[in-house]
Amino acid sequence: MSMLSQLRSLPTKRKRIQFFGTILATALLIISCGTNVSTVVPSPAADPGEMQSSPSGAVAVSPSASPSSMVRIPAGTYTIGSDAAEDTQPVHQVAIAAFQIDRYEVTNAQYAEFLNSLEIQPLQNAAAGEIRSSDLPESVAPLFIEGAEGNQQNPLIALDDEHTRIAIQNGQFVAESGYADHPIAETTWRGAKEFCQWRGSRLPTEVEWEAAARGLQGRTYPWGDEPPTRDRAVYGRNSGATEAIGTHTAGATPEGVHDLAGNLAEWTSTLYRPYPYNPDDGREQPDAVGERVTRGGDHVFDSSPNELTTYFRTGFSREPDRGHRHIGFRCAQSLT
Repeated sequence: MSMLSQLRSLPTKRKRIQFFGTILATALLIISCGTNVSTVVPSPAADPGEMQSSPSGAVAVSPSASPSSMVRIPAGTYTIGSDAAEDTQPVHQVAIAAFQIDRYEVTNAQYAEFLNSLEIQPLQNAAAGEIRSSDLPESVAPLFIEGAEGNQQNPLIALDDEHTRIAIQNGQFVAESGYADHPIAETTWRGAKEFCQWRGSRLPTEVEWEAAARGLQGRTYPWGDEPPTRDRAVYGRNSGATEAIGTHTAGATPEGVHDLAGNLAEWTSTLYRPYPYNPDDGREQPDAVGERVTRGGDHVFDSSPNELTTYFRTGFSREPDRGHRHIGFRCAQSLT
């Protein structure tokens, strides 16, 4: 059993308290509402999570915070690739089953909630970007500390990197003040995959990502065929100069998926291999070794118009066992 699986299987007192607290809260809600029970769907503005400010100014995620809403992408035959670059050739058609994908990129607040679900007890407070092995129990430090280049620990996230926006405050992982609803950076490919599994979902394949960004119409950019503008995407910035999710509504797809161009590039499940795309040739093997495809360009490295397209797949610096300041992710789910 992996270290992460062992952490999740611990029958802690906190989990039992949360479980009975949930039952009590549900019972009180039913009593107060009588038989008129309805489902509440959070608005997009609430998707980043309900947040509370701690005395230190860090932002703690409410236990009731929900993951981003998802958008349904219809089944169909989608155009994949482009003649614009060698690694996007040949242009080909791929039949894709219906699926849904996160409306927004996963945020710092949401990822902090995931880390807290592991029931790890940090040893002391630490600022974002300054967490070290000495701040964590020795047995779990490899899950969060990347270390020097060439370190093969393959953590979930590089909490020791200066571009990480997650701190430790009062025994909890919290988003740095002002960055709770910014997309999470510095997760490894494993860290993105594990988060999506915790959510009951998965990483999208690269062709699913392209289908969501491109649509059945074959758009050049998520919003259409017009070139990028500052009100459509976050690009051409300094390192770390991301923006809150969903703030560039002009850059959303017609279906309502935001930030598919710029802000952060996004991990997909797919190994970087030549086209045409074939899901049965090993590129979707989760345990295979090799670079994984990132999509969408980013705010600092892949920021030119041709790198913000729906089909760009080269991506800068996407070694899967390390965190990256310019790479985040969103999750997907199959629809049966």
